[in-house]
Amino acid sequence: MIVERWTGVESKALREAMHLSIEKFSARTSIAPRTIAEWEEKGPRARLRPSSQALLEKTLLESPTSVAARFARLLSVARPRTEQPDPNPPATVTLTNDPAGRPAPIVLGSEDEDPVWVHARTLAGEVVLVSLPRRTVLAGFGVGALAAAVGTRPVSALASCAQIDHAAHFSRLRLSLIESDNLHGSQSAIPLVEQNLQIMNELRRGGIGDMTQMQRLRILYAELAAWLHQDGRNWSRAQHWTDRALTWSHQLGDSYYIAAALIRKAQLANDQGDGTEAIELAEAAERAAPPRTRFQAVAATYAGFGAALIGDRTGSERAFDRARRHLHDADHDASWGFFLDEPYIAAHEAHGKLALGSYRIAAEQFSDAISAMRPEYLRDQAVYLSRQAVAYARTGQFEPAAHVGLTALRVGVSTGSERVLHNVRQLHRLLGSGATTEVVEFKDAARQWEVVKS
Repeated sequence: MIVERWTGVESKALREAMHLSIEKFSARTSIAPRTIAEWEEKGPRARLRPSSQALLEKTLLESPTSVAARFARLLSVARPRTEQPDPNPPATVTLTNDPAGRPAPIVLGSEDEDPVWVHARTLAGEVVLVSLPRRTVLAGFGVGALAAAVGTRPVSALASCAQIDHAAHFSRLRLSLIESDNLHGSQSAIPLVEQNLQIMNELRRGGIGDMTQMQRLRILYAELAAWLHQDGRNWSRAQHWTDRALTWSHQLGDSYYIAAALIRKAQLANDQGDGTEAIELAEAAERAAPPRTRFQAVAATYAGFGAALIGDRTGSERAFDRARRHLHDADHDASWGFFLDEPYIAAHEAHGKLALGSYRIAAEQFSDAISAMRPEYLRDQAVYLSRQAVAYARTGQFEPAAHVGLTALRVGVSTGSERVLHNVRQLHRLLGSGATTEVVEFKDAARQWEVVKS
């Protein structure tokens, strides 16, 4: 079920649908119990911050279909008449496969398909809840999407005019979505990326456009979708899209795309703390990547951090040295690995030093890397700042840790990046009971923006 605006009504309905107390719901959502209680007391008058709405949305999306069904039922009862999105009967379509005596709600697809609950009308005229894969709903508009899912969609009306360059359109759109992600965060971009993936699938099935070009774009969009979910630490969805990207890249048979998919999988393994898996994937990407490309340098960079995760200091140093050699030898190609430069390698090497326990060296190397980064990568800078703050705190330098952490926190809140906020929460724990001006300011901001529990 898609919630356009969360209030205390929706929050309470979700908690009750999950059969949780306020305290346990707090633990599940990482939202303070007092905040949840205040929302429920205010009901429809509660105004939730975007970061809180994102946490609730994530909790709902990760819940099984049974919870989603209870949530929908509770909302239909709990919402005041004035809060209902539409006082008229919901837009519906007729279910062509409507067996007699079937139970409601109806599940079309399995629970691992990221379901959304919507209304449908049976042949007898009864309105029931139907579970659809979320990607189906995101790919369509209202009734048309539901019709597609239940088999009543008419012949595709997608544009097939020879003068329309679909590949060029999706290429331009992808760059805009990447820019939007960097400026405003991943959560607003995810539905658009997944929606356009579905549109590309429809075009391919209809034989519209250049099939090879559309396959390349599907891989790039799947890799982008994985990255956006990775930024939200939504591992299952990120894994889903990296798997799709790798499958499609092998179907295409292009070494650039195979390497790109393997690199994303290696970085995802690193973020999940699986250094062994990351090394294997990164080394596979390094072998698959065409020679003299920056992809080889990116792959070696992730192998270096993977080695640090498993405590292999020597292996980590060798991999980062190899990354720098690849970067030095790479031919210039603005379209592949354009983000990879010396500060990028240095920032990941500093992260490796942090994982290995060399906290002072890590903090200093982060400082050098961040100062040399291109200024437009604001969110990525915040990720490295949050890691640097943890390194400072590990050495007992609480004032600079809090100062740097506050800068990262502000970017993390504005973009909703869990890559940033995860480190900010760790920093909050490390600062303990410190009472200096910088530490107090950081802790106050963390509570104000509900990054940590009150």
